[in-house]
Amino acid sequence: MWRWDGQRWVPSGAQMQQVRPASRTWIWWAAGGCALLLLIGIGGVVWGAIALSNAAQHGTLTCLPSDFPSYPGASVSREYTYFGTGVTSGDTKECQMTLQSSDASSAVHDFYASQLKSGDWTITSDNTQTGVIRFHRVSRAATVGEVLLLGRGQQTQIQIVLDS
Repeated sequence: MWRWDGQRWVPSGAQMQQVRPASRTWIWWAAGGCALLLLIGIGGVVWGAIALSNAAQHGTLTCLPSDFPSYPGASVSREYTYFGTGVTSGDTKECQMTLQSSDASSAVHDFYASQLKSGDWTITSDNTQTGVIRFHRVSRAATVGEVLLLGRGQQTQIQIVLDS
């Protein structure tokens, strides 16, 4: 430390205090926190994508009404939804779904034959020879559809068409 005596700089005699360099540990804490948030974010995105994929494969996210019977263990192999002018007169939407099941077609038929006779659904015709079950919604007779069962060896393909 120096002082000006009017003519020159002379030592002041005061002791110099040691100046410590600024601590940079806060940078490491901030970087660690950002890395942790990034990992949590990536984990959340992966978890959400897996949950969405599973829901789509198992028919949770379908164009069918939520009260429509869903065959246990069947996976969705195709889904189409048509809106507007390409649907049956008086309807606004047509839902076409194809499901795959490892069960025999007789078991699948028995499930839909019993489930479509309950709740807000009723069967209008059931042809076991062709594998076609036609049905409609009790509360809205214009909502009609059919379930077509196709045996594929040890598996059954379930084709559902619903006009609403």
